[in-house]
Amino acid sequence: MATRESLDDKLAAIRALRGEELSDEQKGGLRKRIGDRSNLVVAAAAAIAGENALAELAGDLQAAFARFLVNPVKDDKLCRAKLAIVQALDRMEHPQPDVFLKAARHVQLEPAWGGSEDSAPRLRAAALVALARTEGPDSLPVLVDAMADPAKDVRIAAAVALGAVGTVGAGLVLRLKVRLGDKDPDVLSECLSGLLTVDPRENLPFVAEFLDPGNPPACEAAAMALGRSRLAEALDPLRDCWERSHSDELGRHILLAIAILRRPTAMDFLADLVASESEPDAIAALSALGIYKDDPRLGERIAEVVRGRGSPRLQAAFEREFG
Repeated sequence: MATRESLDDKLAAIRALRGEELSDEQKGGLRKRIGDRSNLVVAAAAAIAGENALAELAGDLQAAFARFLVNPVKDDKLCRAKLAIVQALDRMEHPQPDVFLKAARHVQLEPAWGGSEDSAPRLRAAALVALARTEGPDSLPVLVDAMADPAKDVRIAAAVALGAVGTVGAGLVLRLKVRLGDKDPDVLSECLSGLLTVDPRENLPFVAEFLDPGNPPACEAAAMALGRSRLAEALDPLRDCWERSHSDELGRHILLAIAILRRPTAMDFLADLVASESEPDAIAALSALGIYKDDPRLGERIAEVVRGRGSPRLQAAFEREFG
């Protein structure tokens, strides 16, 4: 009698396929794993299928997804299999939206301390991004609904997806959401980033309106959105906001956004702060520049500036950030 494979054996066999160029026999074995009863096995197999863009397994993945919707709390705790399936189908650029539509609306309440907790936000978030790819503007009704999702991660994904859709309608939804506000600054920041993706030239002045030091959460959200945009035109409003800021913490956020721009003029501005501003401001600029500590040319340039100041505090800060 053949020995029955343990769960650990199955998972180990799947992990052994990572980074391998799969033979037809191995692909057949992966197909079998996708049909397994264990959500952990299916999740692991789906990840390998997505990694290798095995479009021939898309039908098996769809069937597995449907199977885990029948009794999801019992059969797929924490949505592990369903999430991996959605991610795999998206990685292989699966063109059919059916699984993504179901996943985007799936709520899975699982027992938790004192009641129940939805385990599906990451699943819904992944599905929204996939829907934007497959459906484009036709995904707008689902994305608009998702902007009111109780889960922060889903609202963030909806904002990212709307930016990817990139139509005037998508931009108007993002603009309305910004005007209405959100309790989480990360959601607001992604909405502002989405607007800069839809139409950077038209929406940059709108985003810059939120660079108000009197409203730190909105100001930080707008600063990071402008930084991520990499637009040269974003430097002036960020620099002006930094000069108006009287909060050290907010100032550090703005300088980080300027560093993220990674424009030559932005690097010049930060280097000038290190060279000539007060020690606290110079140290804040060093901290922002520290995200590029692996850039040897920038490191040499800033090291020379710091040596020119002759400040032990600045030297220590440089070694901490670039060491």
